[in-house]
Amino acid sequence: AHAEDKERRRQEQAGTSDELAVTDAGEQAAAVARPKPKAQANFTDPDSRIMKNSDGAYIQAYNAQAVVDEEHQVITAADVTCNPSDALNYTTMLDQSAANTGVHPKQALVDAGYCSEINLEAARERQLACGTDTFMATGRLAHDEQVPPAPRGRIPKDATLKERMARKLRTKPGKAAYRRRKAIVEPVFGQIMTCHNGRQLLLRGEDGARGEWQLLAACHNLRKIFRHAGTTGLAPLTG
Repeated sequence: AHAEDKERRRQEQAGTSDELAVTDAGEQAAAVARPKPKAQANFTDPDSRIMKNSDGAYIQAYNAQAVVDEEHQVITAADVTCNPSDALNYTTMLDQSAANTGVHPKQALVDAGYCSEINLEAARERQLACGTDTFMATGRLAHDEQVPPAPRGRIPKDATLKERMARKLRTKPGKAAYRRRKAIVEPVFGQIMTCHNGRQLLLRGEDGARGEWQLLAACHNLRKIFRHAGTTGLAPLTG
């Protein structure tokens, strides 16, 4: 999937479109891909993967993704993958959010797990095409570590996309924008875990896990909608 996405972006930059070449790139990557000698398989749920949780422990899990609206903490896109890295989900999750809502977000606040050269290029292209201004953390800060101020002077012409993004996050507008992420998306995961017992999924298999996560997201959204709209905002049932 990573090789196909890379080839598709290369074609977009070149102004071409060849799905056969995209498929070939994926097949070539799959042909040389080999599991590591110490790789393990789970016979109970072979779709799941060993991932590191927030406590630093390795567990058998799925990677749950969510895009959250700033104003009401409504989930606008939800998905589950078996890849522990978030980097492959930046474009797909924003596309899903736009498809579900009919609009592209004005800003996208994403943590360092999504930072990659491909995503930095995608963020630049998305801003030009959709108007979405992405603030993507380029590295993780230690606890209580403060973001250093932005360097003075003009941005060097040879600065990489990662250096430009890091500089952007160090500006006052960048700090103010990214600081809101902790109050937008992180509480939603906590609310799902505590209010809906969503810390562990009951269904096995990637499709089952995805369906259960999306059901949890729907339940979360119903709570938010009821809180903001109340019973007066609900359409009457007719039968």
